[in-house]
Amino acid sequence: MVLDDKRRLELLTAPGGAFPLRDRTVGGRTVTVFDRDPRTLRDAFLALRRHGDALAIGYRDEHYSHADVWARTARLAHVLRDEFGIAKGDRVGIAMRNYPEFVFVFGAAQLLGAVAVPFNAWLKGPELAELVAEAKPTVLFADRERIQLTRDAGIAAPQLIGVRCAELPDGVTDYAELLGELSPELDAPETAVTPDDVATILFTSGTTGRPKAAVHTHLNHSASLLNKLIRAVPVTEPDDGGPVVVSPPPRSCKLVTFPFFHIAGLNTLYNTLYAGQSLILMYKWDASEAVRLIEAERVTELSGPPYIVQTFLSAARDTGRDLSSLRALGMGGAAAPAHVIEQARAVLGEAVIPRTGYGMTETTSGVVAISAADFARRPASVGRALPTAEIAILDREGKVLGADSEGEVAVRGPQVIQGYEGAESDESFSGGWFRTGDLGRIDADGFVFLVGRIKDIVIRGGENISCSEVEVALGSHPQVHEAAALGAPHPALGEELVAIVHLADGSTVSAEDLRDHTAARLAPFKVPARIAIIHRPLPRTASGKVVKRELAGELNLGWLLDPATAS
Repeated sequence: MVLDDKRRLELLTAPGGAFPLRDRTVGGRTVTVFDRDPRTLRDAFLALRRHGDALAIGYRDEHYSHADVWARTARLAHVLRDEFGIAKGDRVGIAMRNYPEFVFVFGAAQLLGAVAVPFNAWLKGPELAELVAEAKPTVLFADRERIQLTRDAGIAAPQLIGVRCAELPDGVTDYAELLGELSPELDAPETAVTPDDVATILFTSGTTGRPKAAVHTHLNHSASLLNKLIRAVPVTEPDDGGPVVVSPPPRSCKLVTFPFFHIAGLNTLYNTLYAGQSLILMYKWDASEAVRLIEAERVTELSGPPYIVQTFLSAARDTGRDLSSLRALGMGGAAAPAHVIEQARAVLGEAVIPRTGYGMTETTSGVVAISAADFARRPASVGRALPTAEIAILDREGKVLGADSEGEVAVRGPQVIQGYEGAESDESFSGGWFRTGDLGRIDADGFVFLVGRIKDIVIRGGENISCSEVEVALGSHPQVHEAAALGAPHPALGEELVAIVHLADGSTVSAEDLRDHTAARLAPFKVPARIAIIHRPLPRTASGKVVKRELAGELNLGWLLDPATAS
């Protein structure tokens, strides 16, 4: 019998099923958790050995089996413990592109019960320096570009380890010389890790523009891992009432497009390896190279924000390469535009299943998902809640609203973090719910629809940009009186960042000058695509807040939001 997703999950989570559930008290509240392994990321990485010679990682002409990954991860864990004194709770910083070494370092930290702290590899030196100073890692692994940033920005770490560096500055240890002799038979260092121990700290921009350090426990990650795994498990319910048959997930080979410092990328890393599947890595996104890799590595899954998916589909349309291995195309990081879904069907055919979902750093990646027939019937929805997640729509007072009522999307469950490091309380965490800042509704069948955002951020191709952070950077120019950053529709990225700047009378500063000024202070993706210059104050409310929703129209700057209308 062909099962819909809801029935399949009901069978798997029923008492005696493959993914049984139970209640657990976390932080004074009761949540539903999976009552099975893995309960920690240490357990997940210990499971690598069982997959032996199956392909784990492909990067350019390098290929690593699960046994290879285990040998490097376990060896590095011993080196970190024995040579650098890394123990449970110590922080291991990672600042690099999606190299295989990112996986080895992250896994070694989890085997030790240490806290992995991935840093955004797109940041400028001053931004990276601020976050490293706040996180205080005992060791920092960095690739060639980030090693240069540490030198230029004066970033200090007790121990700096260079990865894939042809030349190393004084005081930097060479990663390649650390490992020594490798053995798949090496056991992990002994340590006791519990679900409530901290596993990672990921920095994410808040609405104030100051990065927040999201603290994730092993429970957060294991709940997210099992929620992804359960979606891949085939279930058959015989028509004659016989026993339900649960089969192993089919072989999966994923082309990784999200950076590993992003929760979606990190989630993909450990989910895939735990299941014995394969990761194909890229130095940076290149749509033509992605098409080649799908054919060469027999990739079955590709996921990314709309920009990634659209550029891939454009490259795939004109190629003669064999893409028949591809089974799933995920659109995450932003809402999936309807025209992209239609384009995917036209280019790849009906055999490739489109899917999307919803989640964020604070929810340890996706907590809502939709695919296949459900997606076809409700293309505007981001899906239904995963088994251990609860989704609600709240009014301003925190009251849960009924079906089809619009309000703030809120989440609770074992995937949701307890809070941010260094913050005694945060208004986003109240009443047992995490208030996402997104506006939405839930229909009578439990499908979630997003309708807008409360928080003043722009999501450009899946990356969150704090408008206030950009406004501060623009405002630091001596001839800028004030600035307002906002989002403009973009056919591929979903949104792009634009800005309106009030300059002093007589100023000769150009929009390009302001872009250069911003680029010197912020990562490239935070630089406004277009800047409108005005010589009068920005319109504000009685309370002094800039009225961004009507800003471009009120100032007769329609071209700023739609460059196609520019004269």
